[in-house]
Amino acid sequence: MQSTRPTLMAAGLVCLTLVAESAFAEDKPNARAKPAPVAPAPAPAAMDSSAPTDTAPAPGAAAPSAETVAEAKQRFDRGFELYNEGDYPLALIEFNRAYELVPNYKVLYNIGQVCIQLGQYANARRALEEYVRKGGASLPRERRESVTGDLSMLERRTAHLSITSNVADAEIQVDDVSVGKTPLASPLLVDAGVHRVTLRRSGYQPRTNRVTLAGGDEQTLPVNLDLTPQETQTIVVHEREVVESSSTLMIAGWATTGALITGAVVTGLMGSSDASDLDKLRSSDPRNYTDPDLASRMKTTKSKAHSMFIASDVFSGAALVVGGLSLWITLDPPAGKGGTPSDSAPTTTPVKDVKVGYSDGQLSLSGRF
Repeated sequence: MQSTRPTLMAAGLVCLTLVAESAFAEDKPNARAKPAPVAPAPAPAAMDSSAPTDTAPAPGAAAPSAETVAEAKQRFDRGFELYNEGDYPLALIEFNRAYELVPNYKVLYNIGQVCIQLGQYANARRALEEYVRKGGASLPRERRESVTGDLSMLERRTAHLSITSNVADAEIQVDDVSVGKTPLASPLLVDAGVHRVTLRRSGYQPRTNRVTLAGGDEQTLPVNLDLTPQETQTIVVHEREVVESSSTLMIAGWATTGALITGAVVTGLMGSSDASDLDKLRSSDPRNYTDPDLASRMKTTKSKAHSMFIASDVFSGAALVVGGLSLWITLDPPAGKGGTPSDSAPTTTPVKDVKVGYSDGQLSLSGRF
């Protein structure tokens, strides 16, 4: 039989037309040409023009509406045109959509033939096997023989792959396409060749294996997953906490030291001012000492000056202590030398019972380090 334009295999694409209100009718006869890498099948027989016209739904499913059937017919015709133009990927999309709208088993034949043209042998085998199963005794002898030849060729270009794992409910991806979860109910039908198999599940490290399958192979691929190490996550959080803690202590220490020094200077100046006022009162006319107001002012000024000097001494002592601790944290932070975080817990020398006192004009500092 002489080839014309690239068309579907075995006996050409089945072209369905709408008859009555919701049925696909006649097949469009068309010669076909085998793609170069595909082994030739038996010579195609003449097309059967008396194709079934029923669109009966599956048991329990609602019958498609007239609008749905019309859309399916339109998409089927568009797929047929795209195929004849050589645009196989778009033709396959239209045929698949037509079958989703109205699952007429005849469309499966066309889907299978387009998949063969695209080298999608596993998809073609699935479509043609379902076509034979659903068509049953209604398939003409010539068509059945043609499809049998196609299936024989596809068996040599496909393989079965079983995937096992030590983890249940792990997602399985074959060539980045999700195909199910472990454990699989049955082996996967895939194209012969090299495939990338990836298993993923939360809490486990993903694993990818490559497998090479020859035509007709039946292989089992074990893929075991390991738990995600918890130590790595803990160390990252620990380092961040150590750095933040050291920085916070250093900033707070120097800020407090600055505030204490400011307090010491202010109270010292206030005490000096009160002492100057007291000296002025003392240098006044001695005859004024009998003035009760003068005596009261001198007493009050002396008390204020004394309090300010004590406060200044306390602020100075506290600034000395806090400044020393801040300097120690800056030069030798708890996380390690130079402020570099370490994996081990920081060790510090606690400072306990620090006391600052003032007695007889002297400042005292005591504590346990």
